[in-house]
Amino acid sequence: MSIFSIIGNLLGIGKDALNNKAKLKRLKQEQDFAILEAQTKANVDRILSNTDSDNQIDLITAQQKDKTFKDEVVTYLFLIPVFIATVSPFIIAFKENNFTHLPQDIRVSYENLNQLPNWYKYVLGAIIIDVLGFRSFARKLVDKYLK
Repeated sequence: MSIFSIIGNLLGIGKDALNNKAKLKRLKQEQDFAILEAQTKANVDRILSNTDSDNQIDLITAQQKDKTFKDEVVTYLFLIPVFIATVSPFIIAFKENNFTHLPQDIRVSYENLNQLPNWYKYVLGAIIIDVLGFRSFARKLVDKYLK
């Protein structure tokens, strides 16, 4: 065997190893791309499905509003603290016949609203979203907040 055939065989083995390595790298990239494509498609399908179901629920809610007063009762019940916080500074200023402290009284009144428990704020937000039919909008906000 000549030295040239030995070198040729070694180069052939090296060439095959490099080709195999490049092939594995290309296959890994194709696999990563396929996984990313499947994840993106799954996310798009989930968003479309959620939006579709939210819109259906909002439509049913809007159609049922004529038949029930539940939404109004619950909404007004949970809006009572907001109403009191808004109106009470004006009542106090009117009784005292002194409107110079009205901006400070309004600020204090709304700061007192901030002292309500967090569950109240979340429930009030959920009620308003339900009554006004903003489920798909709310879902996008929640998804964005969670990310």
